Order: sequence, then C-alpha cells, then structure tokens
Amino acid sequence: MRLLALLFTTCLLAVPAAAQDAPIPEKKVSAEQLDKKLKSGKADKAELEQSLKQIDQDLKSTKSKLIDAAKAVQNNEKELQKLDKQIAELEERKDKLSEKLQKDRGKIADLILALERIRRLPPEALIVKPDAPLKTAQSAMLLKDILPTIHQRAEDVKITLKELDETSSTLQARRADAASRGKKLDEQHKELDSLVKKRAELYASTQEDLKAQKAKIARISTQAKNLRDLVQRLEDERTRNAARIAKEQAAQKQQKPQQRIVSNEPPGDGRARLPLPGILKTAYNEPDNFGAPSQGIDIEGRAGALVVAPMGGIIRFAGYFKNYGNMVIIEHEKGWHSLVAGLENIDTVVGQAVNAGEPLGVLHQSSSGQKPVLYYELRHNGKAVNPAQKFGDLS
Repeated sequence: MRLLALLFTTCLLAVPAAAQDAPIPEKKVSAEQLDKKLKSGKADKAELEQSLKQIDQDLKSTKSKLIDAAKAVQNNEKELQKLDKQIAELEERKDKLSEKLQKDRGKIADLILALERIRRLPPEALIVKPDAPLKTAQSAMLLKDILPTIHQRAEDVKITLKELDETSSTLQARRADAASRGKKLDEQHKELDSLVKKRAELYASTQEDLKAQKAKIARISTQAKNLRDLVQRLEDERTRNAARIAKEQAAQKQQKPQQRIVSNEPPGDGRARLPLPGILKTAYNEPDNFGAPSQGIDIEGRAGALVVAPMGGIIRFAGYFKNYGNMVIIEHEKGWHSLVAGLENIDTVVGQAVNAGEPLGVLHQSSSGQKPVLYYELRHNGKAVNPAQKFGDLS
C-alpha cells in the first residue's frame, strides 16, 4: 500500500517537471530568428557590395566624361586664345592704317595748298618783278613734279582705305567668332561643373575621413618650410598611411569588406600633357621674376581657363601654400610628382585618384592687368627636373 502511494506521488511530481520542459519551442523560434538575421546580414552585405560596385562604375563613367568634356573645353579655349591674339594684331594693324591714312591725307592737303598758291600768282607780277619769268618757269617745273606725287599719294590712300576696310571686316568676323565660341565655352563649363560636382559626390560617398584628411594636410602645409620640405612631408605621410591601411586590411581580411579606398597606389597613365594650353613665358632653368633659375615653367593662358592633371596619379595636396597661391600636388608612379600652382579655385580633394586630362581647377584672374600665368613643376624623388623629360612639346 505504501508502495502504491509512493508511485502515485512520484507521478504527480513528474507532471511539473514535464511542464518545465515547455520552453523548448521558444529555443527553436530564437534559432529561426537568428537564421533570418544571418540571411539578412548576407543580403545587406551583398547590397552594400552591389552599391559600392555601382558607385565605382558611376565614378569611372563620370571621370571618362570629365576627360572628354575637359578636352573639348581646352580645345575651345585654345582656339579662343588664337582669336584673341589675331584680334589684338588686327586692332593694332587697324590703328596703324588709320594713322597712315591720316598722314597721307595731310600730305595731299599740303600739296594741293601749294598748287593753289602757284595758281593764284597774278600775271602783273611778271611785269613788276624782272625775275618773274624765271619764277614762273620754276613753278611750272615744280607743278610737273607735284602732280605725279599727288597721284601717287592718292593711290596710296586708296590702297590704305581698301586694306583698312578688309582689316575692319576681318576684325568684325573674328570678334563674332570669338563671341560664338565664348558662348559655347560657357555652356561647356556648365556641363563640366556639373560633372565635377558629381565626381565630388561620388568620391565623398566612398570616403569617411575627408575632413580629417583636409585638416591633416592643412597642418602639414603650415609646418612645411619650403616646397621641397612639403613634398617630403607628404611622402612621409603617404608611407605611414599605406602601412596603416595594409595592417588594417590584413587584420580584417576575414571580416566584412570596408568601403573602397582609392588612395593606395597611384594609377599609371602615360598620356602626359601640359596642364594648360598656352604660351610658354618662362622655360625650365631660365631666370624667373626674381632672377633665379626657374625650377619649373610658366604658361600664359586666358583667365578662367581650365587646368587639368598632366598625368595620372593621386592628389596629395590641394590648397593654399605660401607664395605659390592655390596649388595641387599630384603623386605619380616611381617617385614622380607634379606641382600645379596659380589656380583660382581647386576642384579636387586630397586622396582622389585622377587620370591625365581630369580637371583640377581654373586659372586665376590677374590683378596686375597682365595675362595670368600658371606655374608647373615636375619633381623626381623630391628634386625639380626639366618637364621636357615627360612632355614632348617642350623638347
């Protein structure tokens, strides 16, 4: 009897124990939620990778369009520069022809006045003055010499008038052509500005530390003693960044990919071109404004003219630096650097990869009344070298 009671009690105690096993389905639900989260994480990762891939494609497409648009702008600016020169020469020619015409007319007027005086000599003078017949003969001889001269002067005036008319017509046509090209150039610049803005937005979407980069470069610029020191400091900073990035990538190799970094290695591009089409005012090693041998070249251009990257590379400096004004430094492959100074504004940022022909900014406005000049310097392993080594136009 007591054995039956014990069995009954054991069965009763077993019921709550079975009830305590009820949370098992909840564990199954949590596993399902975790699986959903994992799947969602994979989907987010795929979406992020697809988004970055699309941004990269858009950036490449925009850069390609920028190069084409910049080429069209510079070609147009080059033609406008030729027109400006032709217009200046035509205006000078027109002024000289007008001055010559005025002088020829004055000479003709003097000759006609002399003839009029001879004509007014009264016949009575021949009787009063014994030497009147001689004077009359001399006047006749003078008249014989004057008439061909007047005729020649008249022909000269006729030729001058014709040349002046042709010069004025050509000048008017060149001015109309310049106005048309100027209007087209304005439209091209608007398109270019739109593409530059899009490039900046796309690049910013792949970079999280643009403000920190700008602050760091500004600090380096302030500390640098001269241009060579600045280039060396930028190179040291690049080396440190490359080592840090390599370390981070090695540590996170098995983790979720980071956003794309475009400042690891400068892209190669052999299509070297001068940053600005224009007139070479100072060649390498020629005396500069201070009389010292120039370490770069000065290129005269139109105010507001587009300035492009001479070769592909990475922007290492973009900002104001001492007497150079607004300046951009581009790092190329194998220890080469380009320094482009004299910009009105800068349309690129530190760390950005650029191809040859991509816009950097526009040429400054001259405050002295003279035509603005762009300064370009090519350096190899920190030392200034003759740009003719890279640019055939300077050879």
